[in-house]
Amino acid sequence: MKSSRWKSMYFDEKLDCWIVDWGNQRDYKLGCGECFNLNLGYGKVLSCRLELGRDWYIITGSHEVQFYLKQNETYEVDL
Repeated sequence: MKSSRWKSMYFDEKLDCWIVDWGNQRDYKLGCGECFNLNLGYGKVLSCRLELGRDWYIITGSHEVQFYLKQNETYEVDL
């Protein structure tokens, strides 16, 4: 059975950072400047970069559009 390329990304309040769950108790901490693909659903994918200002946000596109991440949400990502 082929595993999904998408992994869960969630916010860890204690560490104050975003974590990607690789399964088998392996987690990956994301830092500023890290790039990943964000699954928007229905076959749509957004290539983006993670940044931190007052809050965590992503930057995407040639015009560097910014979107804030909601810390109570879980996102599907591919690194």
